[in-house]
Amino acid sequence: MGATVEGQQDADRRLLCAVAAGDESALEGLYVRHGPALLAYAEGLLTDRHRAEETVQDTLLAVWRGADSFQGRSTVRTWLFGICRRQALRRMGVRGGPVHVPIDAAVEVAADEPGPEAVTLARADARTVAAAMRTLPAIHREVLDLAFGAGLTRDEIAVVLDVPVGTVKSRLFHARAVLARALADGTEDAPAAAQQAAGRGGRR
Repeated sequence: MGATVEGQQDADRRLLCAVAAGDESALEGLYVRHGPALLAYAEGLLTDRHRAEETVQDTLLAVWRGADSFQGRSTVRTWLFGICRRQALRRMGVRGGPVHVPIDAAVEVAADEPGPEAVTLARADARTVAAAMRTLPAIHREVLDLAFGAGLTRDEIAVVLDVPVGTVKSRLFHARAVLARALADGTEDAPAAAQQAAGRGGRR
């Protein structure tokens, strides 16, 4: 699997080098490989499909103009998400904002970490999860989106958000705790429960 990932990363780097040389088809190649994930992420940030599509177009334009600025300190995929995030936040006119995480992704948050939180999330129905997700602080919703929607590693998320890896781990931990607490207390009590839990970890 590692070789496959490395092969994908090599392919991305080759495409980006071609973009830097003025190859429009290479830019299209990057879009085919990463466009859907970028669109989903942008739509989560903006909660508007049309604006998300425009953000992806802005991202591609930025890549076309600045492909030669890529220094290889991260993967191309991570670099693309970082650009997409900046373009989305520019459209929002703020440095951060509400983020929506797909329900399926939320249910899978703790799927690989057996325990009370994992059981709570796995047993919750979609509507209950949706209600609980709305109570999560924006910084927690975004980190969940990047981890389980975009499939980025913790190190990659740290690069995209420009925060230490420890901060990413903390946000993921507290996001799971807040979500599980809200679900355990039931839909009607979810907002209050989430706010109480977030007060203990939301500023990490």
